[in-house]
Amino acid sequence: MPRPSTTIKVAPKRPAAPAKKAEAYIFFNCNEEKSPETKNISYNNAVYRDMKNSRKALWAKIQGEIEVGHVKVDEANLETAKAAVLEGNPVDASQYLQYGDIVAVECY
Repeated sequence: MPRPSTTIKVAPKRPAAPAKKAEAYIFFNCNEEKSPETKNISYNNAVYRDMKNSRKALWAKIQGEIEVGHVKVDEANLETAKAAVLEGNPVDASQYLQYGDIVAVECY
């Protein structure tokens, strides 16, 4: 007796979606000119993702550096720098930081 044929339907393969690119931020202590050779990844080795908790941690790091005197910010610009880190583009806060810099990096 012949077997009934069974047909198995297979969904066509979809092409892989390209990796989503996101930004992350690194805070560096540096000289006043923010020259690359003064930004030491071995010393400042934390990467802050573009997430609410990570931005809060980045601001806490900057605040700590301000409190110990390693980074200086004019009092008039402190709230603007904080808003840039917490709600805007953290790299924009760098213009208010003396002896500190925030660099954006791509992550996948």
